[in-house]
Amino acid sequence: MPPILINTSGKQKYSKGTAKKLWSYFSKYKWQIIVTFIVSTIAGAFTAVSIYMYTLLYSYLMKFMGMPDTGIINTVSAFIFAGVGLLIIYILSNLFTWLTSFLTVKIAERGCYHLRIAIFRKLHKIPIKYFDQTPSGDIISRTANDVDNITRFISQYIGNSIYWICSIISVGLLMFLANWALSLIVLLIYPLVALVNMFIIKTLRPYYTKQQKCLGELNGYIEEYISGTKIISLFKMEDQVKKNFDILNEKLTKNSTIANSVTNIMMPLNGFFNNMSFVILAAWGVVFILNGWIKTSWGVLNILDPTVFLVMFTMIARNLTNPINQLISTFGQLMLCMASSDRVFQILEQDEEKDPANAKLLTANTIQGVVEAKNMDFSYTKDKPILKNINFIAKPGTVTALVGPTGAGKTTIVNLITKFYDINGGQLMVDGTPIANINRTSLRQNITMVLQDTYLFGVSIYENIRYGKLNASKKEIIQASKLANCHSFITKLPDGYNTILSDNGGNLSQGQRQLIAIARAFLADSKIVILDEATSSIDTKTEIQIQEAMEKLIKNRTTLMIAHRLSTIKNADNILVIDNGQIVEHGKHNDLIAKKGFYYKLYMSQFRGNQI
Repeated sequence: MPPILINTSGKQKYSKGTAKKLWSYFSKYKWQIIVTFIVSTIAGAFTAVSIYMYTLLYSYLMKFMGMPDTGIINTVSAFIFAGVGLLIIYILSNLFTWLTSFLTVKIAERGCYHLRIAIFRKLHKIPIKYFDQTPSGDIISRTANDVDNITRFISQYIGNSIYWICSIISVGLLMFLANWALSLIVLLIYPLVALVNMFIIKTLRPYYTKQQKCLGELNGYIEEYISGTKIISLFKMEDQVKKNFDILNEKLTKNSTIANSVTNIMMPLNGFFNNMSFVILAAWGVVFILNGWIKTSWGVLNILDPTVFLVMFTMIARNLTNPINQLISTFGQLMLCMASSDRVFQILEQDEEKDPANAKLLTANTIQGVVEAKNMDFSYTKDKPILKNINFIAKPGTVTALVGPTGAGKTTIVNLITKFYDINGGQLMVDGTPIANINRTSLRQNITMVLQDTYLFGVSIYENIRYGKLNASKKEIIQASKLANCHSFITKLPDGYNTILSDNGGNLSQGQRQLIAIARAFLADSKIVILDEATSSIDTKTEIQIQEAMEKLIKNRTTLMIAHRLSTIKNADNILVIDNGQIVEHGKHNDLIAKKGFYYKLYMSQFRGNQI
C-alpha cells in the first residue's frame, strides 16, 4: 500500500497567480461583470449625491432654527423639492445596490459551477496514487467547502467592494470640491492605515490556509469514522476516537481563532484611525476659522458661515469612513478566499495520467490477454523498493495465483497491470506490447476486477450491474446475473432489479454483494480477469455459488488471482509465491507442496496453525 504523504515542514505552499487562475473561470461572464461594475459605480455615485443633498437640507434646517444663512436652499418650496429629490435618490441607490448584489450572486454561482465541474473532471484524470496518498475527506473539503468560500466571497463582497470604492471616490471628490486643504488633512492618515492593514493581511494568509487544511483533516476523520463506525463500536474504541476528534477539533479551533481574531482587530483599529482623523480635522478646522482661512463662499457647499461649514464638512468626512471600514473588513474574507483557491488549484494543477502520443489502443476484438513481466521493479518511494526482479507470464485460459504474506506486494502487481502506477524498471507487457505504450483507458476497458471488498453504488441493482457495460440491454444484464448465480435472489427482493442499495450495498449480505460484482464482471466480458478472493467470511452455500460463478467467469480468460485461502488455488496453472517483493517460488500446488519450501509453510500454517 502506498504511503500517505503529509506536509510536516510547517510551510504553506501557495499557488502562483491564484487570482489570475480564478479569473479564468469567470472571464466568460465579462459582459455581466462590466454591467455589474457600471451598476455599482452608479450606486456609489448616488452615495455622494445623497450626502450632498442631505447636507443642504440640514443647513436649511439650521437656517430655519435661526442659524446663519446658506446660499442654495432659502425657501420652503426649494426645501421640499430637494427633499423629494433626496427620496428618489435613496430609492435609486437601493435599487442599484440590490441589482449589484443580484448580478454578483449570479456571476459567482455560475463561475463556481464551472469550477466544480473542472475539479470533478480533474479527479477523473489524476493518477490513482493521489487518492491513495490523500485523505478522501480532504478532497471532499476542497471540492465543497473551499469552493463554497470562493462563491461566498465573490457573491457577497466583490460587488459591494466596487460600490464602496466608488463611494470613497465620489465622497472624496465632494470633499475636495468643498475644501481641498481640509480634505488633505483628513486623508493624510490613510496611508498609515493602509500600511498597518497590509501587515495584518500578510500575517493572516498562513492562518487561513492552516484553518482550511485543518478543516480538511477533520472532515477526513469524520468520513473515516462514519465508514468504520461498526468496527469502532465492536472494538469499543469510542473513547479513543473522541480523543482523536478532540485533537483535530482543537487544531481547527486554534487556527480559526487566530485567523478570525486577527481579522477582528482590523475594525476597531481602523475605527481608532478614523476617530483620530476627526480629531485632527476639528483641531485644524478651528485653526482655519481663527486665521480666517475659511472665507464667505466654499465651493459646492456655498455656506456663508465658516462654523456651519466646518460642521457640514465634518458630516461629509464621516460618510467617507463607513465605506473605507467596509472595504477593509473584506480583506479577511479575501484571505480566506485566496487560501481556499490555493487548495482548489492544488488539485487542478496535479499531474494527469498521460499516455504516449502513439499509444496502442486495445480492443475487445484484437486483444489476446497475454500478461508478461520481465525483471520488473517498482517502488512507491525511491528509498524503499517494493517489487524486485519480478518475472512471470499469464496466458489466456490459465489461472495465475499470487500468494504470500500481507504486504508482500501482491496488490501492487495488480495495480501495475491496471496501470494505476507505472513500473520503475524492467518490463510489463500485454500481448507483447510494453504497458507504458498502451492507452490506459483501452487497457482498463479490457480488464475486469472482482475485489474482496467490492464496492456497490447507492443506486439500483440494475444500475450497479450495468457499470460493467453502460450500453447493455436488460436482457444482457439478466443473462449476466444468471451466470453469476444472483438472478434468483434479486427477483425475490420486493423491487427486484430496481431495488435501491444503501451505502455500499449495506442492505445486502456480503455474499450477495460479491455475486452482483461477479455479474458486473460477466457483463464487461473482458479478456483479462483479476480476482481478489471473494469467498471469505460467508456461508458455505454462498461460497459454493460464488466459486461456481467464478469458474464460469475465468473460462477462456487470462486470470490473475490474489489468493488468501490457499485451498482455493489448488487447481491454478501457476502459483507465484511472493515474499518481501520477490517471487521466491512458483509452480503448481502439488509441486510446491513437494518442495516443502515457503509455500508449503504457508499452506500448512492455515491448516495446522504453524508459524512461518
